[in-house]
Amino acid sequence: MSWQERIRYWTVTLGALAAGLLALAGTPLIHEQLLPDLLGIVVLAITAELLLIRYPLRPEYSDRGIWLSVSTPIVIGVILVYGWQFGVWLDALITLLAGTVTVYLRNTRLRWVAVNTFQSILSAWAAGIATTAIFDTGSGVWSVAAAGALVLGLFVYMLVNGVLVSMTVALAEGVRMRWVLAQTLLSLPRDIVLMTPIAFLAMAALHAYGAVGLLGVLAPYLALRQAFVLAARQQELYHQTIRSLGFLVQRAHPYTGGHLQRVSMWARRVAERLGLPPDRCELVYEAALLHDLGKTVLDERILNKPDRLTPEEWEEIRKHPQLGAEILRDTPFLAPIIPWIALHHERPDGAGYPFGLKGDQIPIEARVIAVVDAFDAMIGGEAPNQRRPHKRPLSLDEALAELEQGAGKQFDPQVAAVFRQVVREWRTHCEAKAGA
Repeated sequence: MSWQERIRYWTVTLGALAAGLLALAGTPLIHEQLLPDLLGIVVLAITAELLLIRYPLRPEYSDRGIWLSVSTPIVIGVILVYGWQFGVWLDALITLLAGTVTVYLRNTRLRWVAVNTFQSILSAWAAGIATTAIFDTGSGVWSVAAAGALVLGLFVYMLVNGVLVSMTVALAEGVRMRWVLAQTLLSLPRDIVLMTPIAFLAMAALHAYGAVGLLGVLAPYLALRQAFVLAARQQELYHQTIRSLGFLVQRAHPYTGGHLQRVSMWARRVAERLGLPPDRCELVYEAALLHDLGKTVLDERILNKPDRLTPEEWEEIRKHPQLGAEILRDTPFLAPIIPWIALHHERPDGAGYPFGLKGDQIPIEARVIAVVDAFDAMIGGEAPNQRRPHKRPLSLDEALAELEQGAGKQFDPQVAAVFRQVVREWRTHCEAKAGA
């Protein structure tokens, strides 16, 4: 059976179950004359659903985060106040209408909107059945039973939805159900923690004021969203600045461009192997990209000199770490990486520059850049115009031997050992790829 047939049968099954639940829920909903409230809540919930918040897990990198939606908490609040029938219809309308708008805006397939709608109906029904087992609809919301029913409703909703989504993905992609389910449900505790206060506020507002009460819940939500949008723009400006400065350094002279790219990638990989936090690893990447920024203000005749440098010219070259730090000194959002740039030529034995620091006086990030920078300088660039004019490039084995010989003196021993392992793994991968 092809994946198209599997998805077709699965969609038909979900659709039949969802249609039956809507028919079962539709009569009491109309009988209780709740349609005006339903439409008002639908409008507000769809508005919030289309204006999702992306909550950054790490302040330095807002593109790494989770999407925070209030539609599910609102559905749970509605179930507890109005009953599961209302919740099922509400979730169906939210998913269908918001999904249709998304199809128009992002040119996605309408078929998946239908599948998501069916899954939402089944999830809302399961949550409704679970909550009614321990809580009477319409009762006071300020009770232990209400709080317990709310958390249970969120858990059941997210669990059922996660299982249904996992089955859909497994059928569509032809992958193992167990693996997809594990990936889908991994964030379940975190999502429940984030959604619980929103669901409780929605439940209390609906119980006290009806659909109008949701405005009081959504107003701070939208204000929070705007704050995150502004923060995301600021972080994007940060990354644009890094890229622009990196481009400036690469224009300094032919060797620098490829060197910076290689050192940045190596440095991030070593930082990851050393166990640095992910956000720190990304900062190491950016510091490595800018570690030669000071060379942009040096005499290009010295930088591109084909002959061996004189002692006076070496003294000029040695100024570039401090010059790079001074260039970035008045840029607050680059403050974390400035010391690493200034100290990337320090040595564990104290023979480095500009301050002659020793051992742990040197930040681990600067030690990483020092090892990778030196190694890339040893092996030279990938193209003739990227090689240092006064240096004979070494082979990988020769460069690795130099790192081992300099460990504890010129290079941090732990960093050098980790980097040697990374290089060996990289070479093995390249050889296997070339032989394939």
